[in-house]
Amino acid sequence: MADNQSSDMEVEGYENAILPSSSGSKLPRLRVLSLFDGIGTGYYSLLQLGFDVEVIYASEIDKDALMLTKYHFSGNIKQLGSVTEITTEMLDKIAPINLLFGGSPCADLSGVNYRKKGLFNPDGSGILFFDFYRVWNYLSVKAARENTPFYWLFENVASMEIKNRDTISKFFEYQPIIFDSLHFSPQRRRRYFWSNFPGIKQLAYSREMDDYEMIDSKLEDYLEKNLDRQANVVKIGTITSKRSCLQDSRSRNPVCQDGQCTGLFITEIEAIFGLPPHFTDIGDLSISSRQKLLGRAWSVQVIKELLSLLSSEFAKK
Repeated sequence: MADNQSSDMEVEGYENAILPSSSGSKLPRLRVLSLFDGIGTGYYSLLQLGFDVEVIYASEIDKDALMLTKYHFSGNIKQLGSVTEITTEMLDKIAPINLLFGGSPCADLSGVNYRKKGLFNPDGSGILFFDFYRVWNYLSVKAARENTPFYWLFENVASMEIKNRDTISKFFEYQPIIFDSLHFSPQRRRRYFWSNFPGIKQLAYSREMDDYEMIDSKLEDYLEKNLDRQANVVKIGTITSKRSCLQDSRSRNPVCQDGQCTGLFITEIEAIFGLPPHFTDIGDLSISSRQKLLGRAWSVQVIKELLSLLSSEFAKK
């Protein structure tokens, strides 16, 4: 993550009520706060599902991510600066919020990082979970006191140590469920989700019953057809922020082209994440910079599946 930016800003005040949909629906419009917003895949998924978003606020400090979301969403996302600098006064100004989501950085929680610092090290990124919790707790109490709907979702890596998973669960007083993007794409991306979305446990159970081998989503379906690229594997592992992430112990790449083993094109990675081609091709971003943004992003297919659980709760356009 980049250095913290100042969150000293003026936030427009709103009446303490959720406005009805401009489409004439009796359901309320969405007022969203996205923490650790990244490249805006949460907002992108809401738009893809047709939700009527009245306003979306976000906390993000990575300059490349901010440039990308500004380009794609025309400034519709109102940035609040660093999550560490979001105060109760700021939350009061942007209230009511009826959907909070985010996933704090996973590098210091991931099981593949032998140098991980865990949840409580002040020099690590894992401790940022407690900023999500702080915001979540304040908005939860505020919504209950003012009798306004409040839904939330927190995501992090499923390879974290059990002690960290249990600590997060104790703070939320919710147990996580696991979703894997392998249900929707050729990429394995197992993630914990803590949430109060209606029907989320039943949805997770139904996905657990799915047979991955029966799901018609293969790597070859995501490759550039005109270049005669052939998949060496049916499914791939987790795509991270590093270009070499999919090489196995024998340094065998997942794709074959012109008789040579090679890696995935960045446009193919975008497709695997559920994004249109060249979504991250903004400004002068390098291929490695684009992969870093994607490696930290949510799988759009998974988030759309989860957010669709709110279809009967909020208005659509």
